[in-house]
Amino acid sequence: MSSRRVSASLTLRTDSPTATQRIGAAIGRAVGAGQVIALCGDLGAGKTTLVQGIAAGLGVTVRVTSPTFVLVNEYVAADGRRLVHIDTYRLAEDATLADAATFGLADLLFEAGMDGVNVVAIEWAERVATLLPADILHIAITTTEADPDARTFQMTATGAQSAAVLAQLASSDL
Repeated sequence: MSSRRVSASLTLRTDSPTATQRIGAAIGRAVGAGQVIALCGDLGAGKTTLVQGIAAGLGVTVRVTSPTFVLVNEYVAADGRRLVHIDTYRLAEDATLADAATFGLADLLFEAGMDGVNVVAIEWAERVATLLPADILHIAITTTEADPDARTFQMTATGAQSAAVLAQLASSDL
């Protein structure tokens, strides 16, 4: 992340899983095809909960689950867009291209930018940071011991498409 040019940032806080899904839904409504969302946070931080909201905002109507053991889940929205939900937790730290090739990460990212259909959300994205495109929406999720339901979302855009998403979120009523 440090080598990427930051073009916008936004911090949001929630106090419940429902509020986390509401932020995710706002992201889902704001993103365009080709968007890559890099999610980082400890176990139980709410990455999958946020992706469930993103899916709802995109119009996905089926149940969204964590792809921890299968690495990739794909969901199709009513308008034909696909949400590609990736979990790289089971990859080695600082995954190499060979590690990511086991499930076709490079192809999925290439398709996201080229086909005008895919939105890609990657949990544990720090493990594949060197493989990500220049324009990403990076979301770091943190928790506090004082309130187990509270979450802080530090969102950073590193390109024009992601900055537009943050601008839309900043102007929305969350």
